[in-house]
Amino acid sequence: MKNFDWKIGLLILLTGGGLIVLGYRVFASRPSDKFLPPRDSAPSFTFQDRSGRMFSSSELKGKVWAVDFIFAHCAGSCPMISSQMSRLQAEWRGNVDFRMVTFTVDPERDTAEVLKAYAQDYRAEDNQWFFLTGKKADIYNTIGNGFHLTAYPNPDAIPGYEFIHSTRILLVDANNMVRGMYDGEDDESVKKLHQDVKYLMSSRSHT
Repeated sequence: MKNFDWKIGLLILLTGGGLIVLGYRVFASRPSDKFLPPRDSAPSFTFQDRSGRMFSSSELKGKVWAVDFIFAHCAGSCPMISSQMSRLQAEWRGNVDFRMVTFTVDPERDTAEVLKAYAQDYRAEDNQWFFLTGKKADIYNTIGNGFHLTAYPNPDAIPGYEFIHSTRILLVDANNMVRGMYDGEDDESVKKLHQDVKYLMSSRSHT
């Protein structure tokens, strides 16, 4: 038997390792089963940001962005959803191509000042995560007719539960198309959100 050529063995080992790494990267960059085809576009809107300035959806042009719906006095799902958004921001902090938008469903109480304090609790970056308020009718029209989600006053008006609203986090691609809807109260669903953000950010030509 001929002596084993260690150079050939090393080459085989490196090649095999490279294929494994490549295969993992290809798998990791795949979208989740919640990823949607580009059928519905996100609505246009202009509302007041927590800074007091007017923020327009035109500022999101060419960006990948996530959007959620909360109210500052919420004692239910909102803190969990905001924490999920905070973790998403931590993953993409400082990336100029990724943005996050939070709408209040209680604009009469959630002024810019109130949202500013709320945002600080979640260490929201001023130029990456935007908290929006405005006229109630306009906000509800954007949520209901624009994003096709639920938001309305709770007839029971229990403190901390005054509003019934969607707990979904939506993902919008760089062409302003809604590409995913994720349950902000479900960790497994949010993991898929992270996966799909990564997919869009790494393969923007696919959007």
